[in-house]
Parts: sequence; C-alpha cells; structure tokens
Amino acid sequence: MKITAIQLNAIFANVEANLVKVKEYVNQAAMNGSELVLFPEFFTSAIGFSPKMLAVAIQNHQVQGILQQLSSEYQVIIGGSYLMFDGHNAYNLFELVFPNGEVFAHKKDIPTQLENCYYTNGDENHVLNTPIGNIGVALCWEMIRYDTVKRLSGKVDIVLAGSCWWDIPMDARPEREPLRQYNQKLALETPVIFAKLLQVPVVHANHCGEIVAYNFPDHDKLQTRRLVGATQMIDADGKTIAKRQFHEGEGMIQSDISWNAATRKQVHVPQEYWIPDLPDSYTHAWETINPKGKKYYESVALPHYKARNSAF
Repeated sequence: MKITAIQLNAIFANVEANLVKVKEYVNQAAMNGSELVLFPEFFTSAIGFSPKMLAVAIQNHQVQGILQQLSSEYQVIIGGSYLMFDGHNAYNLFELVFPNGEVFAHKKDIPTQLENCYYTNGDENHVLNTPIGNIGVALCWEMIRYDTVKRLSGKVDIVLAGSCWWDIPMDARPEREPLRQYNQKLALETPVIFAKLLQVPVVHANHCGEIVAYNFPDHDKLQTRRLVGATQMIDADGKTIAKRQFHEGEGMIQSDISWNAATRKQVHVPQEYWIPDLPDSYTHAWETINPKGKKYYESVALPHYKARNSAF
C-alpha cells in the first residue's frame, strides 16, 4: 500500500486553521497516488499548557465527519489522533477512517505529563481489526512502555504511530543541554526501536515547529518549546525507508509499505515498565506531573468541557 505520513507544523490550539492544512495534505497525498494518509498525534491543535487548549476538545466535535468526508471524496484511508469530548470525558482519540465511512479507533491509554490536564485514560485496545489487516496503534509515549509491546506482539501486521514530542524549553539553563540532546535522540529513535521490538513495519507521523505555552504546574511564565523527532517509515527489520526530521520543517514522506498476516511474530517482552533507560528527571516528572495534571483536568478542564458542551 502506498502510504503518506505528514510532518505537521500545527498552529497551536487553532482547530480551524489546522483542519485547512489537513484538507490540503489529503488532496496532495491523493494526487500523488497515496492509499493511506497518516497525521500525527493532536493533529488539530498540538498541545501545551494554555487556556487556549480548553476550547480544543469541544471544537473537535467536527473532526470525525470531516475525515469521513475527505476519505470518501479522495478514496483514501485517513488516520490520526485528536482531543475529543464525548459528553462524559475527554480522550486522545486515534481514528482510522475508511472511504465507506467505517471508523476504527483507539484512545491513548495514559496521558503523558501535562497532557493529563486535558484528557483522561483511554483503553488498552491497540489492535484495529480492519479490512486491510490488523493495524496496531501507538501514540508517542505508548511506544516507550513494554505494556504496549505486550498488547501488540503477534497480533498486528503494521503499526501506525504518531507523536507530539516536545523538547525542553529553549531558554533552559546551559547545564541542561545534555538533556536536550538526549531528548531529541530519544524522540528520533523511539519508533525505530519499537519496530525492531515488534518486528513489524512502523509508520510514524510527527510535529515540527514551536509551541509557546505556560510552564506546568507553576503556570507563571510562558515558555517556547520545539517539537522534535521525525516523521519516518521503518520496515520490520528496523531499517528506515523514509524520514523527515523536525528541523527539515513541515512536509510529507511517501513510500510503498508491504505487510502480511503470515509473518506475525510473538516476541519476548521483558518485565520492565520502560523500554529505554530513562533519566531520573523523566520518571520523576511522570510520577509527579501526572497526578497534578489529573487534578487540573477534574477541577478545571472537565467542568469547562461539560459547560461548553451543554451550551453548544
């Protein structure tokens, strides 16, 4: 199947503007003969801690319908994740939309750090049983936890992945530069390591550009962060077929990707939680920022969503 993966320079928290980009990319990919177009995680908004983010989940009520319309019009399969409020809770929802209107979905299992401010835990159903095969889904930090490998091992033919991977602030102290280098390397290598572990092809869509948002949990100053990593396609042996790194800017990559259910392999999965050997600062942030984000979600974001949803 000819697949296009998009590297998006999203306009922060501007759903309408980013949906214009989506339509343009679907048109361009279809004109180039693509059969499947993959967008990154949070493709309608990117993500950062800001009052602007509170409007995103409600505005995204239109996204599924737009994807179905585009999929039908251009006869392509479209995938990507976005914030969605269902009337009860908000989720990071990945949808794979087919031209006949069928939709297959996964909700990211655990929000990462400040993401907890805007949505809650999803599901563990990473396997989409579709007309084109068993499609695995992994969103950003789902790819650095062995639990995800366990859920996909031996069950999928290909993985569609997406990230919105922020870097440390651009004005960080000089002594934090080694951490910046580590973070950028981790973002770049994570989809490759994930493909090697599962021994299936991985198509990964990514963000680039910069986000200006408040620091969390203090939220007393604005920070600029780059979105890092790469949009890339990796085969089952971990070889990179196509790649566009974050510093190359917005654009798309395209390649023919093959898969076969007969080649599914059950792989050995270690008992560890994290796949990489994360620095203490990462695990500390996971353990401390996650609960603070959940508190903000329950006290601020969720009541806002419910009030806006009722008014809407």
